[in-house]
Amino acid sequence: MKKLLLLLITLTTLANVSFASFPITKNTTVLTTANFEDPGDDEEETEDPAWWILIYILNFIIVVGGFFLLFRAWWRAWRDGVRWVRKLTKVLMWLVIVFIALSLIAAYTGFGFGSGMGG
Repeated sequence: MKKLLLLLITLTTLANVSFASFPITKNTTVLTTANFEDPGDDEEETEDPAWWILIYILNFIIVVGGFFLLFRAWWRAWRDGVRWVRKLTKVLMWLVIVFIALSLIAAYTGFGFGSGMGG
């Protein structure tokens, strides 16, 4: 746990420091314009939609498979009586119930989207 916390702190520090890793000497803003052509004009550049369907199917399989493996690991830990899994499950269930209740309250009292309060 200590190593994980140290890794998280290190990655956060590196992400914050890396933004200022080069000097800025003067304002070198250049205005450029470009003429973009419609990619649908050239028939040679059109892509086959079958590839996109294949990509969507593979992504769906990966996501569903990941959720299945996660659920199976959680179920085995629950069945074996792992204490932190049982406590975490109860906490997460309460958080979901509170979130749903607050969402319903916000929706019916006018604090949700489309309430007309923004002008």
